[in-house]
Amino acid sequence: MINLKNISAIGWMLFSALCFALMGAFSHQLAWQFDWKVISFTRASINFIFVAALALWTKKELLFFKAPKFLWGRSINGTLSIFGTFYTLSKLPIAEATSVINTMPLWMAILISFVSKKRVPNGVWFSVLCGIAGVMFIQQPHFDEGNFAVAVGITGAFFASVAVYNLHLIKNLHPTTIVAHFTFVASIISFIVMIPSAHTLFDAARYNPLTIIALIGVGASGTVAQLAMTRAYMLGNPAINSTVGLAQVAFAAVLDILIWSREFNEMTIIGIVLITIPTTLFAARIQFRNRTQSV
Repeated sequence: MINLKNISAIGWMLFSALCFALMGAFSHQLAWQFDWKVISFTRASINFIFVAALALWTKKELLFFKAPKFLWGRSINGTLSIFGTFYTLSKLPIAEATSVINTMPLWMAILISFVSKKRVPNGVWFSVLCGIAGVMFIQQPHFDEGNFAVAVGITGAFFASVAVYNLHLIKNLHPTTIVAHFTFVASIISFIVMIPSAHTLFDAARYNPLTIIALIGVGASGTVAQLAMTRAYMLGNPAINSTVGLAQVAFAAVLDILIWSREFNEMTIIGIVLITIPTTLFAARIQFRNRTQSV
């Protein structure tokens, strides 16, 4: 019998990866007008408004200061990951920034091995190494530029792995409730960090129709991406989901071509193929295993 939860988790994770890539495109465009601290606050606050409204409309529970410890772990580490994400997106081209941010599977595999005190399956290690190799192929023209941004992106990926591991431990909470708490915490912390740059939000000269669309787009795409990712991690294995999430790099590369007319060399194309292999392998492995079990 087919395990619909496993297949559904992969589908939700792929959809989340696409939405996160769109969020990255909007963020990179906004970097011309605002610094990363303002974009981080905008993303978190608009995300919170959307999700809180959705929670009230669908009558889902809202938890704030009385949330369970794993939800606090998800929200605080997720906020630190946001800072790393938007700093890196403001300093590097979208495909390269996304590739650095998505080193999370390596951290996830190490984290799971450390916490569970079990050997990580060879298939997971192969997929992680395959994805990281793809990241290296895509990143190769830019590792000599913006080294600090690369370091920040990798650090943000570590915090993201801790956040999603906590997410997998959360039980009996709706994704809307989880994302609402995360964006509430992120809004408060990012507002405090943004205070020195807050005056730029009230500078009318910075706004035009495209800027307004990008600001709303960051929040809207981030909201949908968070809800989809939360659903995926609640349904499926965190190591598998984080590897499937590497598809975000391929999506970002496509957006680079469509929006900024970037040209990629053979090395970059090989990198994209390497990154998409884990998604195909995991999907095929799950379907094959389910078919053999049903015989």
